[in-house]
Amino acid sequence: MSTLEEDLSQLNFEYLMLARESVRSNALEAAWRFGLNQKQLSVMETLTVEKMRALAGNSRAIIRLLPLKTPQHMAPSVHSALLMSELDNAEDV
Repeated sequence: MSTLEEDLSQLNFEYLMLARESVRSNALEAAWRFGLNQKQLSVMETLTVEKMRALAGNSRAIIRLLPLKTPQHMAPSVHSALLMSELDNAEDV
C-alpha cells in the first residue's frame, strides 16, 4: 500500500471513529455535523472497529464536506424529523 493510500485509510478510520462516537453520544448533533440521515445514523452506531477498518481501507475518501451555509432549497426536514423522534422517545421514558 502506498503512503497516500495509508494516509487516506488512516484519515477515513479516524473520521469513522469520530462519527460513530458522535452518533452514540448525540445522534441529532451527529446528523447535523456529519450530514447523516436516520438510516446512516443507525448503521454508524453499530459499526465495529473491524468493520470501520475495512471501510476505511477502500482507497476512497469517506469524508463528505458540507457547505458552511445550508442552501435555501435544503429544508431542515431531516433534522426536524430526527428532533421529533428524539422528543417522542424522551416522552416514553
